[in-house]
Amino acid sequence: MRRRGERGETLAEVLVSTTLLGIIGVGIIGAIAAVLISTDIDRRLSAGETVLRSYVAAIEEARYEDCTKGTPTYTPRAVNYVAPPNYTAQVSQVRFLKAPDPAARPALPPATVPLQFATTCPGADPGVQLIDVEVKSGGARPSTERISFVKRQIATVP
Repeated sequence: MRRRGERGETLAEVLVSTTLLGIIGVGIIGAIAAVLISTDIDRRLSAGETVLRSYVAAIEEARYEDCTKGTPTYTPRAVNYVAPPNYTAQVSQVRFLKAPDPAARPALPPATVPLQFATTCPGADPGVQLIDVEVKSGGARPSTERISFVKRQIATVP
């Protein structure tokens, strides 16, 4: 109990204010940690996408690998691509264009027949490949980026 003229806080007031400051401080620290983790994840995903697009560009610039001469791999080494540290790049699958079934042609234009791809070479190389590429990052929060794209054989003029 306070007497007249005394100044200061009671123990209960000090404990309540200290508890409130602690709760607010923990909330602020938690929010900062969440922002830092989110920023790190965004940075890794952005870097992974850049690595993925660089690898795809290297494959697009590389020589077309005919499927009749063996299964195309388009490994990073084969296309002269070096992934940055902490990243691995690979082609997960190469599929080959199947010739459309003549009976599947639509009767009325402008309908089209969707392209179909097979995992085995159809005999003569059709000159079109569907390539699935994957890039993985290492570290504490690994991520994986994937993309599929079509590579065409460019006809050379003699």
